[in-house]
Amino acid sequence: MNKTFTIYSFTLFLFLPLCTWANNLQIGDITLTRNNDGSQSAQISFSVDWENSWRVNSGQNNWDAVWLFVKFKNQDSDYWQHATLSNGSGHTADNGGQIDTSNDTGDGYAQGAFLYSSSTKTQGAADYEVSLRWEYGVDQQGEGDLFEINVYGIEMVYVPQGRYSLGTGGGENNTFYLRYNDGGSKDKPYVVSTEDAITVGTEYGNLHWDLIGPVPGDWNSGTIPAAFPKGYQSFYCMKYEVTQGQYADFLNTLTSDQVGENDYPVTVYNGTNRNGLRQIGDEFTSDHPYLPLFYSSHKLLFNYLDWACLRPMTEFEYEKACRGTEDPVAREFSWGTSLVSTDDYSITDNDLSSEYISANYSDTDVNASTGNSTIDENNDVVLGPTRVGIFATSTSNRIEAGASYYGIMDMTGNVWEMVITVSYEEGHSFDGSHGNGNLDNIGNYTISGWPNISASNPATGIRGGSFENTQDRAYISARGYIGEDFSTSSGRSFVGGRGVRTAPNN
Repeated sequence: MNKTFTIYSFTLFLFLPLCTWANNLQIGDITLTRNNDGSQSAQISFSVDWENSWRVNSGQNNWDAVWLFVKFKNQDSDYWQHATLSNGSGHTADNGGQIDTSNDTGDGYAQGAFLYSSSTKTQGAADYEVSLRWEYGVDQQGEGDLFEINVYGIEMVYVPQGRYSLGTGGGENNTFYLRYNDGGSKDKPYVVSTEDAITVGTEYGNLHWDLIGPVPGDWNSGTIPAAFPKGYQSFYCMKYEVTQGQYADFLNTLTSDQVGENDYPVTVYNGTNRNGLRQIGDEFTSDHPYLPLFYSSHKLLFNYLDWACLRPMTEFEYEKACRGTEDPVAREFSWGTSLVSTDDYSITDNDLSSEYISANYSDTDVNASTGNSTIDENNDVVLGPTRVGIFATSTSNRIEAGASYYGIMDMTGNVWEMVITVSYEEGHSFDGSHGNGNLDNIGNYTISGWPNISASNPATGIRGGSFENTQDRAYISARGYIGEDFSTSSGRSFVGGRGVRTAPNN
Protein backbone atom coordinates (compact mmCIF):
# COMPACT_ATOMS: atom_id res chain seq x y z
CA MET A 1 0.00 0.00 0.00
CA ASN A 2 3.02 2.33 0.28
CA LYS A 3 3.40 4.73 -2.62
CA THR A 4 6.31 6.84 -3.84
CA PHE A 5 5.50 10.10 -5.56
CA THR A 6 7.62 12.46 -7.61
CA ILE A 7 6.81 16.00 -8.65
CA TYR A 8 6.53 16.31 -12.41
CA SER A 9 5.23 18.61 -15.11
CA PHE A 10 3.09 18.08 -18.18
CA THR A 11 6.19 17.71 -20.35
CA LEU A 12 7.60 14.68 -18.53
CA PHE A 13 6.72 11.01 -18.40
CA LEU A 14 6.70 9.74 -14.83
CA PHE A 15 6.88 6.06 -13.94
CA LEU A 16 5.61 4.99 -10.53
CA PRO A 17 5.90 1.64 -8.78
CA LEU A 18 2.84 -0.56 -8.77
CA CYS A 19 0.21 0.23 -6.14
CA THR A 20 -1.31 -2.94 -4.66
CA TRP A 21 -4.88 -2.92 -3.30
CA ALA A 22 -7.10 -5.56 -1.74
CA ASN A 23 -7.16 -8.85 -3.66
CA ASN A 24 -4.46 -7.85 -6.13
CA LEU A 25 -5.88 -4.79 -7.83
CA GLN A 26 -2.78 -3.00 -9.12
CA ILE A 27 -2.35 0.43 -10.69
CA GLY A 28 1.05 1.43 -12.05
CA ASP A 29 3.19 3.01 -14.80
CA ILE A 30 1.47 6.38 -14.44
CA THR A 31 2.32 9.08 -16.98
CA LEU A 32 0.94 12.56 -17.61
CA THR A 33 0.88 14.20 -21.04
CA ARG A 34 -0.61 17.58 -21.92
CA ASN A 35 -3.10 17.79 -24.81
CA ASN A 36 -1.68 20.40 -27.21
CA ASP A 37 -5.03 21.64 -28.45
CA GLY A 38 -5.58 24.66 -26.21
CA SER A 39 -8.16 22.76 -24.12
CA GLN A 40 -6.25 22.98 -20.81
CA SER A 41 -6.49 19.22 -20.45
CA ALA A 42 -4.06 16.33 -20.06
CA GLN A 43 -4.04 12.56 -20.41
CA ILE A 44 -3.31 10.54 -17.28
CA SER A 45 -2.23 7.10 -18.49
CA PHE A 46 -1.59 4.00 -16.39
CA SER A 47 -1.94 0.23 -16.22
CA VAL A 48 -4.71 -1.53 -14.29
CA ASP A 49 -4.91 -5.23 -13.55
CA TRP A 50 -6.77 -7.43 -11.11
CA GLU A 51 -7.78 -11.04 -10.58
CA ASN A 52 -11.11 -12.90 -10.81
CA SER A 53 -12.76 -10.42 -13.16
CA TRP A 54 -15.89 -11.48 -15.07
CA ARG A 55 -18.84 -10.45 -17.22
CA VAL A 56 -21.95 -12.57 -17.82
CA ASN A 57 -24.86 -11.59 -20.09
CA SER A 58 -27.38 -14.10 -18.72
CA GLY A 59 -28.51 -15.14 -15.25
CA GLN A 60 -27.15 -12.40 -13.01
CA ASN A 61 -26.37 -10.34 -16.15
CA ASN A 62 -23.60 -8.42 -14.45
CA TRP A 63 -19.88 -7.77 -14.22
CA ASP A 64 -17.19 -6.53 -11.93
CA ALA A 65 -15.47 -3.20 -12.49
CA VAL A 66 -12.93 -0.80 -11.03
CA TRP A 67 -13.95 2.69 -9.95
CA LEU A 68 -11.06 5.01 -10.86
CA PHE A 69 -10.50 8.52 -9.51
CA VAL A 70 -7.58 10.92 -9.30
CA LYS A 71 -6.15 13.28 -6.68
CA PHE A 72 -3.48 15.90 -7.42
CA LYS A 73 -1.27 18.28 -5.46
CA ASN A 74 0.15 21.43 -7.02
CA GLN A 75 3.82 21.99 -6.15
CA ASP A 76 2.88 25.45 -4.90
CA SER A 77 0.29 24.13 -2.41
CA ASP A 78 0.43 21.78 0.56
CA TYR A 79 -2.89 19.96 0.10
CA TRP A 80 -4.46 17.39 -2.20
CA GLN A 81 -7.37 18.18 -4.52
CA HIS A 82 -9.79 16.05 -6.52
CA ALA A 83 -9.22 15.94 -10.29
CA THR A 84 -12.12 16.74 -12.62
CA LEU A 85 -12.40 14.43 -15.64
CA SER A 86 -14.21 14.85 -18.94
CA ASN A 87 -17.58 13.16 -19.27
CA GLY A 88 -17.93 10.65 -22.09
CA SER A 89 -15.00 11.58 -24.33
CA GLY A 90 -11.22 11.57 -24.07
CA HIS A 91 -10.92 8.27 -22.16
CA THR A 92 -9.51 5.03 -23.60
CA ALA A 93 -8.83 1.45 -22.50
CA ASP A 94 -7.21 -1.30 -24.56
CA ASN A 95 -7.79 -5.06 -24.53
CA GLY A 96 -11.59 -4.80 -24.69
CA GLY A 97 -11.96 -2.47 -21.74
CA GLN A 98 -14.94 -0.13 -21.47
CA ILE A 99 -14.98 3.19 -19.60
CA ASP A 100 -18.19 4.81 -18.34
CA THR A 101 -18.55 8.24 -16.74
CA SER A 102 -21.41 10.43 -15.51
CA ASN A 103 -22.19 14.15 -15.60
CA ASP A 104 -21.32 14.41 -11.92
CA THR A 105 -20.84 18.17 -11.74
CA GLY A 106 -24.05 19.05 -13.58
CA ASP A 107 -22.13 21.01 -16.20
CA GLY A 108 -20.56 18.23 -18.22
CA TYR A 109 -17.71 16.85 -16.12
CA ALA A 110 -17.04 13.60 -14.27
CA GLN A 111 -15.42 12.88 -10.91
CA GLY A 112 -14.27 9.36 -11.74
CA ALA A 113 -14.74 6.52 -14.22
CA PHE A 114 -15.78 2.86 -14.24
CA LEU A 115 -13.53 0.38 -16.06
CA TYR A 116 -14.83 -3.09 -17.02
CA SER A 117 -14.92 -5.63 -19.83
CA SER A 118 -16.99 -4.58 -22.85
CA SER A 119 -17.92 -8.19 -23.67
CA THR A 120 -18.60 -11.52 -22.01
CA LYS A 121 -15.62 -12.62 -19.93
CA THR A 122 -14.95 -15.91 -18.15
CA GLN A 123 -13.70 -15.31 -14.62
CA GLY A 124 -9.97 -14.61 -14.72
CA ALA A 125 -7.31 -11.91 -14.81
CA ALA A 126 -8.04 -8.46 -16.25
CA ASP A 127 -5.26 -6.28 -17.66
CA TYR A 128 -5.80 -2.86 -19.25
CA GLU A 129 -3.82 0.18 -20.35
CA VAL A 130 -6.01 3.18 -19.50
CA SER A 131 -5.93 6.88 -20.32
CA LEU A 132 -8.21 9.39 -18.59
CA ARG A 133 -8.66 12.99 -19.71
CA TRP A 134 -8.05 15.43 -16.84
CA GLU A 135 -9.65 18.86 -17.28
CA TYR A 136 -7.01 20.72 -15.28
CA GLY A 137 -8.29 24.10 -16.45
CA VAL A 138 -11.64 23.39 -14.79
CA ASP A 139 -9.66 22.72 -11.60
CA GLN A 140 -8.08 26.19 -11.89
CA GLN A 141 -4.60 24.87 -12.68
CA GLY A 142 -2.17 26.40 -15.17
CA GLU A 143 -0.20 24.91 -18.06
CA GLY A 144 3.16 25.54 -16.40
CA ASP A 145 2.23 24.11 -13.01
CA LEU A 146 3.98 21.11 -11.45
CA PHE A 147 2.03 18.31 -9.77
CA GLU A 148 1.98 15.09 -7.85
CA ILE A 149 -0.69 12.67 -9.09
CA ASN A 150 -2.38 9.77 -7.28
CA VAL A 151 -4.64 7.35 -9.17
CA TYR A 152 -6.96 5.27 -6.97
CA GLY A 153 -9.01 2.20 -7.81
CA ILE A 154 -11.79 0.41 -5.93
CA GLU A 155 -13.22 -2.94 -7.06
CA MET A 156 -16.97 -2.75 -7.66
CA VAL A 157 -19.78 -5.07 -8.78
CA TYR A 158 -22.64 -4.07 -11.08
CA VAL A 159 -26.14 -4.75 -9.70
CA PRO A 160 -28.59 -4.50 -12.64
CA GLN A 161 -32.02 -2.90 -12.60
CA GLY A 162 -34.79 -5.25 -11.58
CA ARG A 163 -37.48 -6.20 -9.10
CA TYR A 164 -36.57 -8.01 -5.91
CA SER A 165 -37.96 -8.93 -2.48
CA LEU A 166 -37.60 -7.30 0.93
CA GLY A 167 -37.91 -9.82 3.76
CA THR A 168 -38.41 -13.57 3.53
CA GLY A 169 -41.53 -14.33 5.55
CA GLY A 170 -39.24 -16.28 7.86
CA GLY A 171 -39.68 -14.21 11.00
CA GLU A 172 -36.24 -12.59 11.22
CA ASN A 173 -35.92 -9.88 13.86
CA ASN A 174 -37.77 -6.68 12.77
CA THR A 175 -37.95 -7.94 9.18
CA PHE A 176 -39.75 -6.22 6.31
CA TYR A 177 -42.99 -7.85 5.16
CA LEU A 178 -46.07 -7.28 2.99
CA ARG A 179 -49.18 -6.21 4.89
CA TYR A 180 -51.90 -8.20 3.16
CA ASN A 181 -54.63 -8.92 5.74
CA ASP A 182 -56.17 -7.44 8.88
CA GLY A 183 -54.44 -9.99 11.09
CA GLY A 184 -51.05 -8.67 10.17
CA SER A 185 -49.57 -11.93 8.88
CA LYS A 186 -45.84 -11.59 8.26
CA ASP A 187 -45.20 -14.55 5.98
CA LYS A 188 -44.97 -12.72 2.64
CA PRO A 189 -42.06 -10.58 1.45
CA TYR A 190 -42.62 -7.14 -0.04
CA VAL A 191 -41.71 -6.90 -3.74
CA VAL A 192 -39.96 -3.74 -4.95
CA SER A 193 -40.63 -3.18 -8.66
CA THR A 194 -40.02 0.56 -9.10
CA GLU A 195 -38.17 3.52 -7.61
CA ASP A 196 -41.50 5.24 -6.86
CA ALA A 197 -42.47 6.31 -3.34
CA ILE A 198 -43.41 3.45 -0.98
CA THR A 199 -46.28 3.59 1.50
CA VAL A 200 -45.48 2.11 4.91
CA GLY A 201 -48.35 1.20 7.21
CA THR A 202 -50.98 -1.37 8.13
CA GLU A 203 -53.25 -1.14 5.07
CA TYR A 204 -53.50 -3.88 2.46
CA GLY A 205 -50.47 -3.83 0.13
CA ASN A 206 -48.31 -1.65 2.40
CA LEU A 207 -44.72 -2.34 3.34
CA HIS A 208 -44.45 -2.86 7.11
CA TRP A 209 -42.17 -3.89 9.98
CA ASP A 210 -42.81 -4.12 13.71
CA LEU A 211 -40.09 -2.12 15.52
CA ILE A 212 -39.07 -5.25 17.42
CA GLY A 213 -35.44 -5.84 18.36
CA PRO A 214 -32.60 -4.53 20.50
CA VAL A 215 -32.45 -1.23 18.54
CA PRO A 216 -35.32 -1.21 16.00
CA GLY A 217 -35.68 2.52 15.28
CA ASP A 218 -38.85 4.52 15.84
CA TRP A 219 -40.67 4.96 12.48
CA ASN A 220 -42.91 2.56 10.54
CA SER A 221 -45.84 4.58 9.19
CA GLY A 222 -45.90 7.08 6.33
CA THR A 223 -44.19 7.47 2.96
CA ILE A 224 -40.64 6.74 1.84
CA PRO A 225 -39.93 9.35 -0.86
CA ALA A 226 -39.28 8.51 -4.51
CA ALA A 227 -35.79 10.05 -4.28
CA PHE A 228 -34.69 7.54 -1.62
CA PRO A 229 -32.68 4.79 -3.42
CA LYS A 230 -34.70 1.58 -3.27
CA GLY A 231 -32.44 -0.83 -5.11
CA TYR A 232 -34.62 -1.26 -8.20
CA GLN A 233 -32.44 1.03 -10.30
CA SER A 234 -29.03 -0.31 -11.33
CA PHE A 235 -26.06 0.56 -9.13
CA TYR A 236 -22.50 -0.46 -8.41
CA CYS A 237 -21.55 -1.84 -4.99
CA MET A 238 -18.03 -2.18 -3.59
CA LYS A 239 -16.94 -5.79 -4.01
CA TYR A 240 -15.33 -5.72 -0.55
CA GLU A 241 -15.68 -3.71 2.62
CA VAL A 242 -13.51 -0.60 2.92
CA THR A 243 -10.09 -1.89 3.97
CA GLN A 244 -7.62 -0.50 6.46
CA GLY A 245 -5.17 0.09 3.61
CA GLN A 246 -7.72 2.15 1.70
CA TYR A 247 -8.52 4.16 4.79
CA ALA A 248 -4.81 4.87 5.38
CA ASP A 249 -4.55 6.16 1.80
CA PHE A 250 -7.52 8.43 2.50
CA LEU A 251 -5.91 9.84 5.65
CA ASN A 252 -2.66 10.49 3.78
CA THR A 253 -4.36 13.01 1.48
CA LEU A 254 -5.96 15.08 4.27
CA THR A 255 -4.73 18.22 5.99
CA SER A 256 -3.83 18.04 9.69
CA ASP A 257 -7.18 19.61 10.62
CA GLN A 258 -9.06 17.09 8.47
CA VAL A 259 -7.07 14.17 9.90
CA GLY A 260 -8.13 15.14 13.42
CA GLU A 261 -11.76 14.52 12.48
CA ASN A 262 -11.06 11.10 10.93
CA ASP A 263 -8.25 9.33 12.80
CA TYR A 264 -10.28 7.74 15.61
CA PRO A 265 -9.44 4.13 14.61
CA VAL A 266 -5.74 5.07 14.60
CA THR A 267 -5.45 6.96 17.87
CA VAL A 268 -7.83 4.99 20.10
CA TYR A 269 -7.90 1.34 19.06
CA ASN A 270 -4.61 0.59 17.32
CA GLY A 271 -3.68 -3.07 17.85
CA THR A 272 -7.11 -4.16 19.13
CA ASN A 273 -8.95 -7.04 17.41
CA ARG A 274 -6.51 -6.90 14.45
CA ASN A 275 -6.90 -3.17 13.92
CA GLY A 276 -3.51 -2.28 12.41
CA LEU A 277 -4.03 1.38 11.51
CA ARG A 278 -1.21 3.56 12.84
CA GLN A 279 0.76 6.72 12.16
CA ILE A 280 4.52 6.79 11.53
CA GLY A 281 5.74 10.36 11.33
CA ASP A 282 3.45 12.10 8.86
CA GLU A 283 2.35 8.89 7.14
CA PHE A 284 -0.59 6.64 7.96
CA THR A 285 -0.31 2.94 7.31
CA SER A 286 -1.77 -0.37 8.47
CA ASP A 287 -0.16 -3.59 9.60
CA HIS A 288 -3.30 -5.31 8.26
CA PRO A 289 -4.02 -3.43 4.97
CA TYR A 290 -6.24 -6.18 3.56
CA LEU A 291 -8.49 -6.41 6.61
CA PRO A 292 -11.66 -4.33 6.73
CA LEU A 293 -11.84 -0.95 8.39
CA PHE A 294 -13.67 -1.20 11.70
CA TYR A 295 -14.10 0.91 14.83
CA SER A 296 -16.08 3.04 12.41
CA SER A 297 -18.91 5.55 12.78
CA HIS A 298 -21.26 7.10 10.24
CA LYS A 299 -19.02 10.16 10.07
CA LEU A 300 -15.83 8.23 9.32
CA LEU A 301 -17.48 6.07 6.66
CA PHE A 302 -19.39 8.92 5.02
CA ASN A 303 -16.27 11.10 4.92
CA TYR A 304 -14.35 8.33 3.16
CA LEU A 305 -17.19 7.82 0.66
CA ASP A 306 -17.41 11.54 -0.08
CA TRP A 307 -13.65 11.62 -0.70
CA ALA A 308 -13.94 8.60 -3.05
CA CYS A 309 -16.99 10.03 -4.91
CA LEU A 310 -19.20 7.14 -3.82
CA ARG A 311 -22.26 7.24 -1.55
CA PRO A 312 -23.74 5.31 1.38
CA MET A 313 -25.82 2.22 0.71
CA THR A 314 -29.47 2.09 1.78
CA GLU A 315 -30.83 -0.93 3.61
CA PHE A 316 -33.06 -1.66 0.60
CA GLU A 317 -29.98 -1.79 -1.64
CA TYR A 318 -28.31 -4.08 0.89
CA GLU A 319 -31.06 -6.71 0.49
CA LYS A 320 -31.05 -6.34 -3.31
CA ALA A 321 -27.25 -6.71 -3.49
CA CYS A 322 -27.42 -9.87 -1.34
CA ARG A 323 -30.50 -11.68 -2.64
CA GLY A 324 -30.77 -10.38 -6.17
CA THR A 325 -33.87 -11.44 -8.05
CA GLU A 326 -34.08 -14.88 -6.43
CA ASP A 327 -37.03 -15.98 -4.31
CA PRO A 328 -36.34 -15.36 -0.62
CA VAL A 329 -35.31 -18.19 1.70
CA ALA A 330 -36.25 -18.01 5.38
CA ARG A 331 -33.30 -16.97 7.55
CA GLU A 332 -30.95 -16.97 4.58
CA PHE A 333 -27.44 -15.59 4.47
CA SER A 334 -25.94 -13.70 1.55
CA TRP A 335 -25.05 -16.92 -0.31
CA GLY A 336 -28.71 -17.97 -0.44
CA THR A 337 -28.96 -20.75 2.18
CA SER A 338 -29.71 -20.79 5.90
CA LEU A 339 -26.58 -22.71 6.97
CA VAL A 340 -23.18 -21.27 8.00
CA SER A 341 -19.98 -22.91 9.22
CA THR A 342 -19.65 -22.79 13.02
CA ASP A 343 -16.28 -24.56 13.43
CA ASP A 344 -13.42 -22.27 14.45
CA TYR A 345 -11.35 -21.11 11.49
CA SER A 346 -7.57 -20.90 11.52
CA ILE A 347 -5.68 -18.62 9.14
CA THR A 348 -2.28 -18.73 7.44
CA ASP A 349 -0.28 -15.88 5.85
CA ASN A 350 -1.63 -13.48 8.44
CA ASP A 351 -1.89 -9.85 7.27
CA LEU A 352 -0.82 -10.60 3.69
CA SER A 353 -2.91 -10.33 0.53
CA SER A 354 -2.69 -14.14 0.44
CA GLU A 355 -4.16 -14.67 3.95
CA TYR A 356 -6.33 -17.78 3.74
CA ILE A 357 -8.41 -20.19 5.82
CA SER A 358 -6.18 -23.14 6.72
CA ALA A 359 -8.60 -25.06 8.96
CA ASN A 360 -12.37 -25.71 8.89
CA TYR A 361 -13.14 -24.10 5.51
CA SER A 362 -16.59 -25.42 4.60
CA ASP A 363 -16.52 -27.40 1.35
CA THR A 364 -19.85 -28.00 -0.40
CA ASP A 365 -18.66 -31.47 -1.44
CA VAL A 366 -19.04 -32.28 2.26
CA ASN A 367 -21.64 -29.76 3.42
CA ALA A 368 -23.68 -28.92 0.34
CA SER A 369 -25.56 -25.91 1.77
CA THR A 370 -23.14 -24.61 4.42
CA GLY A 371 -21.52 -21.30 3.58
CA ASN A 372 -18.42 -19.57 4.95
CA SER A 373 -18.47 -16.32 6.89
CA THR A 374 -16.57 -14.77 9.81
CA ILE A 375 -19.05 -14.71 12.73
CA ASP A 376 -18.86 -15.19 16.49
CA GLU A 377 -19.40 -18.96 16.42
CA ASN A 378 -16.21 -19.59 14.37
CA ASN A 379 -13.98 -16.76 15.65
CA ASP A 380 -12.45 -18.11 18.87
CA VAL A 381 -9.05 -18.60 17.18
CA VAL A 382 -8.84 -15.59 14.85
CA LEU A 383 -10.40 -13.16 17.37
CA GLY A 384 -11.19 -10.46 14.85
CA PRO A 385 -12.12 -9.88 11.21
CA THR A 386 -10.44 -11.72 8.35
CA ARG A 387 -9.03 -10.53 5.03
CA VAL A 388 -11.76 -9.14 2.80
CA GLY A 389 -12.86 -11.79 0.31
CA ILE A 390 -10.89 -14.50 2.13
CA PHE A 391 -13.35 -17.30 1.33
CA ALA A 392 -13.23 -16.82 -2.46
CA THR A 393 -10.74 -18.98 -4.35
CA SER A 394 -10.16 -19.75 -8.01
CA THR A 395 -12.37 -22.85 -7.64
CA SER A 396 -14.94 -21.84 -5.01
CA ASN A 397 -18.64 -21.62 -5.76
CA ARG A 398 -21.04 -19.01 -4.37
CA ILE A 399 -21.77 -20.90 -1.14
CA GLU A 400 -18.13 -21.70 -0.38
CA ALA A 401 -17.07 -18.13 -1.15
CA GLY A 402 -19.83 -16.67 1.01
CA ALA A 403 -20.73 -14.48 -1.96
CA SER A 404 -23.95 -12.65 -2.73
CA TYR A 405 -26.11 -13.40 -5.77
CA TYR A 406 -24.10 -10.87 -7.79
CA GLY A 407 -20.64 -11.87 -6.52
CA ILE A 408 -20.25 -9.29 -3.73
CA MET A 409 -18.12 -10.52 -0.84
CA ASP A 410 -18.61 -10.51 2.95
CA MET A 411 -22.15 -9.13 2.98
CA THR A 412 -22.69 -11.63 5.79
CA GLY A 413 -20.31 -11.39 8.74
CA ASN A 414 -16.76 -10.02 9.10
CA VAL A 415 -17.87 -6.47 10.01
CA TRP A 416 -21.36 -4.94 10.08
CA GLU A 417 -22.48 -3.03 6.98
CA MET A 418 -23.51 0.52 7.83
CA VAL A 419 -26.59 1.57 5.84
CA ILE A 420 -29.10 4.39 5.58
CA THR A 421 -32.18 3.14 7.42
CA VAL A 422 -35.86 3.76 6.77
CA SER A 423 -36.64 3.23 10.47
CA TYR A 424 -35.72 6.83 11.28
CA GLU A 425 -37.38 9.68 9.42
CA GLU A 426 -34.09 11.54 8.93
CA GLY A 427 -32.95 8.64 6.75
CA HIS A 428 -35.68 9.49 4.25
CA SER A 429 -33.87 12.74 3.41
CA PHE A 430 -31.16 10.76 1.63
CA ASP A 431 -31.51 11.31 -2.12
CA GLY A 432 -28.68 9.15 -3.48
CA SER A 433 -26.31 12.01 -4.33
CA HIS A 434 -22.73 10.95 -4.88
CA GLY A 435 -19.72 12.29 -3.03
CA ASN A 436 -17.80 15.01 -4.85
CA GLY A 437 -14.27 14.23 -3.70
CA ASN A 438 -14.03 17.25 -1.39
CA LEU A 439 -14.37 17.47 2.39
CA ASP A 440 -14.82 20.69 4.34
CA ASN A 441 -11.90 22.35 6.13
CA ILE A 442 -12.22 20.15 9.23
CA GLY A 443 -12.69 16.90 7.29
CA ASN A 444 -16.44 16.29 7.12
CA TYR A 445 -18.61 15.37 4.15
CA THR A 446 -20.27 18.22 2.27
CA ILE A 447 -23.14 16.59 0.37
CA SER A 448 -26.50 18.28 1.01
CA GLY A 449 -28.49 15.21 -0.08
CA TRP A 450 -27.01 13.09 2.72
CA PRO A 451 -28.70 12.97 6.14
CA ASN A 452 -27.76 15.54 8.77
CA ILE A 453 -27.15 13.01 11.53
CA SER A 454 -26.99 13.72 15.25
CA ALA A 455 -27.70 11.83 18.47
CA SER A 456 -31.24 13.22 18.45
CA ASN A 457 -31.63 12.76 14.69
CA PRO A 458 -30.17 9.35 13.68
CA ALA A 459 -30.41 7.96 10.16
CA THR A 460 -28.11 4.95 9.98
CA GLY A 461 -28.17 1.37 11.17
CA ILE A 462 -26.26 -1.85 10.59
CA ARG A 463 -27.00 -5.04 8.66
CA GLY A 464 -25.31 -8.38 8.09
CA GLY A 465 -23.62 -9.26 11.38
CA SER A 466 -19.93 -9.36 12.29
CA PHE A 467 -17.13 -11.39 13.84
CA GLU A 468 -18.51 -10.45 17.29
CA ASN A 469 -22.13 -11.47 16.64
CA THR A 470 -24.01 -14.76 16.47
CA GLN A 471 -25.49 -16.03 13.23
CA ASP A 472 -29.05 -14.89 13.94
CA ARG A 473 -27.82 -11.28 13.59
CA ALA A 474 -26.32 -12.06 10.18
CA TYR A 475 -29.43 -13.08 8.23
CA ILE A 476 -29.99 -10.92 5.14
CA SER A 477 -33.37 -9.72 6.43
CA ALA A 478 -32.56 -9.38 10.15
CA ARG A 479 -33.00 -5.74 11.22
CA GLY A 480 -32.66 -5.88 15.00
CA TYR A 481 -29.90 -3.24 15.03
CA ILE A 482 -31.20 -1.04 12.24
CA GLY A 483 -31.73 1.80 14.72
CA GLU A 484 -28.24 1.70 16.27
CA ASP A 485 -26.91 5.25 16.81
CA PHE A 486 -23.60 6.07 15.11
CA SER A 487 -23.85 9.84 15.35
CA THR A 488 -20.49 10.43 17.05
CA SER A 489 -16.92 9.92 15.88
CA SER A 490 -16.49 7.15 18.46
CA GLY A 491 -16.45 4.01 16.35
CA ARG A 492 -17.64 0.52 17.26
CA SER A 493 -15.31 -2.46 17.18
CA PHE A 494 -17.59 -4.50 14.94
CA VAL A 495 -18.74 -1.84 12.44
CA GLY A 496 -17.31 -1.12 8.99
CA GLY A 497 -19.05 -0.64 5.69
CA ARG A 498 -18.76 -0.06 1.98
CA GLY A 499 -20.00 2.38 -0.63
CA VAL A 500 -22.17 2.22 -3.72
CA ARG A 501 -22.73 4.43 -6.75
CA THR A 502 -25.75 4.74 -9.02
CA ALA A 503 -24.83 3.32 -12.44
CA PRO A 504 -24.23 5.81 -15.29
CA ASN A 505 -26.99 6.16 -17.87
CA ASN A 506 -24.79 5.35 -20.85
